[in-house]
Amino acid sequence: MKIYDTVKKEDVEISDYRDLIKIMQDGRQVDLYLKEKKSDEDGYMSWDVEHWSSVAPKRFIRCYSLEGRVLGESTGHNIYDLENEFKPAEAAKIELS
Repeated sequence: MKIYDTVKKEDVEISDYRDLIKIMQDGRQVDLYLKEKKSDEDGYMSWDVEHWSSVAPKRFIRCYSLEGRVLGESTGHNIYDLENEFKPAEAAKIELS
């Protein structure tokens, strides 16, 4: 899987999503630019970019953007939640910040 590092301005090759988790644990943010807009089950919020980062080795936070604007909502996740919630395969583009 090829991702773009916006800090180093280069493409980075990774093998799977576990590499992205390790990158987050090392202090980087992973931005997933989704193929299509998503909404929560209540229709309260829609987003097209997910910004993932680690706040502790086994704790992660996801912030959201819609059409270039960062939204005020965020969700917290543990390392086990990532199996169901962190889906880089659904992204059209992945960047490291």
